[in-house]
Amino acid sequence: MAAAGHDVQVVTTIREPGEPRTVDGVTVWPLRHWRRAIRSARPELLITHHGDRRAARIVAQVPHPGHVLMVHGMSENRELGSPEAAWFPSWACRRHYGDVPGRVVVLPPPIDPDRYRTESGRLVTLSGSTVAKGADVLAAVAARMPEVGFLLVRAAGHAVDLQLPNVEVVDRMDPRAVYGRTRVLLMPSTTESYGRAGVEAMHCGIPVIASPLPGMREAFGTAAVYVDRDDTARWVAEIRRLDDPAAYGAVSAAARAHAGTLDYQANLTEFEAVCARVRARRARPGARGA
Repeated sequence: MAAAGHDVQVVTTIREPGEPRTVDGVTVWPLRHWRRAIRSARPELLITHHGDRRAARIVAQVPHPGHVLMVHGMSENRELGSPEAAWFPSWACRRHYGDVPGRVVVLPPPIDPDRYRTESGRLVTLSGSTVAKGADVLAAVAARMPEVGFLLVRAAGHAVDLQLPNVEVVDRMDPRAVYGRTRVLLMPSTTESYGRAGVEAMHCGIPVIASPLPGMREAFGTAAVYVDRDDTARWVAEIRRLDDPAAYGAVSAAARAHAGTLDYQANLTEFEAVCARVRARRARPGARGA
């Protein structure tokens, strides 16, 4: 949105010390300064995430701007409030929430391939160290494959107690650094509304082995290998199958071809258009920010 010429400012909704800062040309306000942020930006549009309770309280206290709600998880809380528009990354996610007020847009997340493309590496990787992301599956698989190196990207604020010598645990980093060490990406999630990490990996030609969840099937089509989450032996077998250069090459080529069908610029333009329509309906004299 900033690159498209909009004045974008961000209020974080985690409690952190410090003063406002600039990141990639965007002003970022710590939560305790949110009233200053509103006075400074005089926003015409608020964009928030479903499930962010602090953001919802801020929206309730800012009476004039339009509101776009980003819904990118399969939350047990299906009450979305009354935004002018709600964005979902997949039809599976949209169906999860039933009736939705206002305008609805179902649109894959705009994923800029240039942020992720790199040469693949040697490790079998899982992004996310929680059971919901499949850390328990990775542990079971790695225990059966001591000769294979695994990479586990720790979830923010999550302690990991994994005593396996063939599993390296790292904190979040530039995604190209992760995919540059990755040969195969695992996604044995319990729930996913889309499967963004898999699409990122596919831009690098990295094969993805995933749970057969509806959101991930929408994201990957036939380009991923699907394995039931609890079938440890099959996860092991599919990883071993990709040791064959011909099998790896075929899955890698399918992954790269599928990623190439996703139109980053069109998805971004459509999301921007939704925001512009909400903003146009709710713009008020003197407003200048977003």
